[in-house]
Amino acid sequence: MQHQQPRGATAPEPLRDPAALRRALSPRSVALVGVSGDPASFGARSTTNLREFAGPVWTVNPKYAGQELHGRPCYASIADLPDAPDCVLLALPRTGILPAVRAAAERGAGGAIIYASGYGETGLPDRVAEEETLRETARSLRLPLVGVNCLGIVDHTIRAGVTFMPEYPRLTAPPGGVAVTSQSGALGYALMQAAERGFSLCHMATAGNATDLDVCDLAAYQLSMPECRSVALAVEGLRDARRLFLLGDAARAAGKAVVVLKLGRGEAGAAAAVSHTGSLAGSAAAWSAAFRRAGMAEVDDFDALLETAGLFAKAPKPKARGVAIVTPSGGAGIMAADHAEALGLDMPQPAPETERVLRGAIPEFGAPRNPCDLTAQVATNPAMFDACMDAMLADSQYGVVVMPVVYSHHATTQGRMESMRPHARKHGKPVCIAWIPEQLEGPGAVAADGAPELPLFRSMRRLMNAIRLWLEHDSGGAPGAAQTASPDLDLALASLPGGGAVLMEAEAKALFARAGLPVVDERRTTTAEAAAEAATALGFPVVLKLDSPDIAHKTEVGGVKLNLGDAAAVREAFDAITAAARRHAPDARVDGVLVQRMARKGVELILGAKRDPQFGPMVLVGTGGVQAELWRDVALDLAPVTPEGAERMLRSLKGFPLLDGFRGAERADLGAVAAAVAAFSSLVAAAGEEIAEAEINPLIAGPWGCLAVDGLVRCGGGDPAA
Repeated sequence: MQHQQPRGATAPEPLRDPAALRRALSPRSVALVGVSGDPASFGARSTTNLREFAGPVWTVNPKYAGQELHGRPCYASIADLPDAPDCVLLALPRTGILPAVRAAAERGAGGAIIYASGYGETGLPDRVAEEETLRETARSLRLPLVGVNCLGIVDHTIRAGVTFMPEYPRLTAPPGGVAVTSQSGALGYALMQAAERGFSLCHMATAGNATDLDVCDLAAYQLSMPECRSVALAVEGLRDARRLFLLGDAARAAGKAVVVLKLGRGEAGAAAAVSHTGSLAGSAAAWSAAFRRAGMAEVDDFDALLETAGLFAKAPKPKARGVAIVTPSGGAGIMAADHAEALGLDMPQPAPETERVLRGAIPEFGAPRNPCDLTAQVATNPAMFDACMDAMLADSQYGVVVMPVVYSHHATTQGRMESMRPHARKHGKPVCIAWIPEQLEGPGAVAADGAPELPLFRSMRRLMNAIRLWLEHDSGGAPGAAQTASPDLDLALASLPGGGAVLMEAEAKALFARAGLPVVDERRTTTAEAAAEAATALGFPVVLKLDSPDIAHKTEVGGVKLNLGDAAAVREAFDAITAAARRHAPDARVDGVLVQRMARKGVELILGAKRDPQFGPMVLVGTGGVQAELWRDVALDLAPVTPEGAERMLRSLKGFPLLDGFRGAERADLGAVAAAVAAFSSLVAAAGEEIAEAEINPLIAGPWGCLAVDGLVRCGGGDPAA
């Protein structure tokens, strides 16, 4: 599914064809250029890391030409190599990179990996230009580049450790279903080292500066590998973050998962806000919304990245949403249940036939329920364990069984892990191991890490959150369908002033009405007497509001008067509002005072939009009205959203019960509110760069529908920091 591009935006660059990257990322031959005689040098380390690689490995250094260098034949130049190498590793200083890239392309190489740093990451203009020249050269030569400033790649399926990190041959776990892609080389290899404890990985790639290939290209290649079941992706930033949607499309097409961690979740963009929305829809929230739209499972903790990817790699698609807990420790079962409940996971009680098995097997001081406490007697009665585990896995309510392991004994724990595997295979459901012992690398942990059916977690919280992500993975929101603006709305958008101009309440609501949103009826007045006449025409009670393009938050300067019941109160309020405006902002332009009929009572919501520099228009809905920034109870998504997507946003709010008849109140018309959110999102998507921020605050919702009571729009083209 394709994400709709904002008006005027070009499409993101397509992902590179994985077939065109095979030689660079899963090479059958490797040439290492710039290897020195120093065994501690990056080139020498890389040569050592290819010790178990079955294909030819050639070193290149004219000083050692015709000799063996670190056990490999050495040649004077790339041109002298006996065959075209699949992958050329450039262990050279920056000044030698560009000629070597040209030489590699001329020799017919499949791609190059570049360790050298000192390019655009320095921020120096000449180095930025130098990196751009390198990119353009490589692309003109059709030579894929990994790096610059990267740590290399590992294809564990062919024992190709094309990296300078030492001791790759120690990573002896058999190749498995998780691939790792990271912009940070150190973090990528930190994850790869899980193979030393038995965790099965198939591939690792580090992007560094992403001069040519970025993390989306690298991860898409990994998804194409038959061995890969999930990708653990650590991303810092992208030249075009919309490529995440293309990666999401590739993952959906492959039927595989991308588990992602965003590094650098700064909120500096919020400082430029004019509206409440601007401060609520920061950059971290935008990235999270993009990950959801791309169908990725986001974690917020580095420790959770590999564990969660391991669950996706080891587990088939969920057969049910229920979570069963089976443990020999009542305390561990309670702890597991607490975390499951906190995340809203369903823990149904066993079906009658399941309960019969449990009651027949568990001692009377145990608990034949969910959580299921087998008691310590299970240590002396393995048949009891097998019967109960099989019964819980057979219960159609449960999609996963959680097994908290509270101790690690060399004599028994590894055998317990092995005994669970056939039950998990038989029922096609994962058994997630919560490893509680402080003997972190005990024999049972190693056995679980290497078992294809047993995802292992060293945190109960991370385990339950991973299960939540796994259960939700196939039910996330799809991208919104392309919207066609009406000619009337197109005309209104075309006439927006631009230059960062702010449309205050009356003009903003006129624009919202053209987009199909219900807005409150109002009159603009410039005298107290005219305000009284307008109030009489509209019907009492009424609200008076200051109308000034220079005062965004009217309540803060005494610019709003509510529940005015007669003409005299209206005249008095008019004078008070204009006096307050002169007192608090003597230089502000005042266009008049708006008179509105008092809105019907209901739930106050905020509906907002902001143009994110990476992802384009974003839509936000939350609870709070004037208290929105206090409660910070919001849902954010990329615009446009469908009415169904809007309803999911509303249901995700902590304040959703207020819309759903909390404590006997009448339910709001959820369909009407969702339709308003969708219409608002279509407006900002159609506007593209012509709207920088927009807000309806409050949007009042009740059983009668919803109504936009106040709003503003900041047009595009201005300086957000102004």
